[in-house]
Amino acid sequence: MFSASWLLLTVLALAGVAGASVPTTPPEIPPLPLELPPVQGQPPEPTTQAPVAPRPSSPAQPAPVAPAVLPGVSATLFVPRTVTGALTLTFTVRSARPAPVVFGVRRDNDQNCAFAPLLRVVEVGTQRVVYPVAGQRRLCTQEIVTKSTAVSGNVSFTRTLTLPAGEYMLESWLSARVGNAAVRVPARPVRVTVR
Repeated sequence: MFSASWLLLTVLALAGVAGASVPTTPPEIPPLPLELPPVQGQPPEPTTQAPVAPRPSSPAQPAPVAPAVLPGVSATLFVPRTVTGALTLTFTVRSARPAPVVFGVRRDNDQNCAFAPLLRVVEVGTQRVVYPVAGQRRLCTQEIVTKSTAVSGNVSFTRTLTLPAGEYMLESWLSARVGNAAVRVPARPVRVTVR
């Protein structure tokens, strides 16, 4: 027979064990394949556990390559200084290279599916970017337009843009492929007043 003091000591000891820190989630144990012994007189059944395929290792993603600058090629953006209504932009690329330059240009999802030139329009005074509008990407078809310069010649790209009334600085550039290289040909920023 147990005495009351022995029972009290046992309860206190168990309370001390129960009060000890116990991990909240037990460690995960992988399942073991269950193989039952064959029944007398029958051949053993093949295991139906699928073999575990090794995870394919993802190839290292190459770092994005910055577009190259073409020596002997420059650009100019022509816009009226003051405009009412839609703004027509003409982006002219001039080449001083001894051979024609062929530009492959595709539509841009951030630029309302325009081919070229690509633009960034900043409101004067507030430095607020009004075009392209953040979060308004479009899914564009990816056809490619090719245009080429003559030997020591030029080529032009035109597009129209509608802006609310205000004063803006227009940054513009041509993003294209020349041969196997991605190139970027920037123009000087231009100020325009929309009435």
